[in-house]
Amino acid sequence: MDCVVRAGEPKDSSLVTRRLALIAQVTVASPAYLAAHGTPQHPSDLAQHRAVNFFSASRPDFFPYVFQIDGKTEEHMLKGWISVNSADSYKTCAEQGCGIIQVPRYSVERQLRAGTLVEILAHTPCPPMVYSVLYPHHRQLSPRVRVFIDWVTQLYTERFGPLGSDRTAGN
Repeated sequence: MDCVVRAGEPKDSSLVTRRLALIAQVTVASPAYLAAHGTPQHPSDLAQHRAVNFFSASRPDFFPYVFQIDGKTEEHMLKGWISVNSADSYKTCAEQGCGIIQVPRYSVERQLRAGTLVEILAHTPCPPMVYSVLYPHHRQLSPRVRVFIDWVTQLYTERFGPLGSDRTAGN
C-alpha cells in the first residue's frame, strides 16, 4: 500500500496520518419514516426509533450515533432491523423509510434539497467526521506518493476549507 484515504479516527498507529478535513455530519430520516414514527426531539428519544445500521470489516459492531451535548460527546446505539456496509445502500434505505442514519452532510445534500431526507436533531450537533490520508513510515516518501498526498490535500481544502477555519466542519 502506498497510501489510503480514510474516514474516522485512524486506529493504526504504525502509519503516518495527515488530516485532510473535519466534515460536518447530520442525522436524517425520510418524511415517511418520521410520519410513521414521530420526530425525535432529543438524542435520548432515539431509543424509541429504528436505525439503518452501518457496519464495516474494521469494526466488530455497528457504528453508534454520536452527538455533542453540553460540551460532551454522547454515543447512542439504536435498534435496527436492517444493516448495510455500503454508503449508497445506507442512504437508499433511509430514503425508503427503513430508519434513521447519521452521515457526512455533503453526502446527502441532494436528498435534503429534494426533501427525500429531512435533518433531525439539528439543535444537537454531531461531531465532525475526520478524513485523513495514511501512509507507511519511510525515510524517503516516493515522489509520486508525495504528489498524490499534496493533490488530495488540496482537493479536500478546496471542497471543505482549510483545517482550523470556520468552514472546516461545515458544508
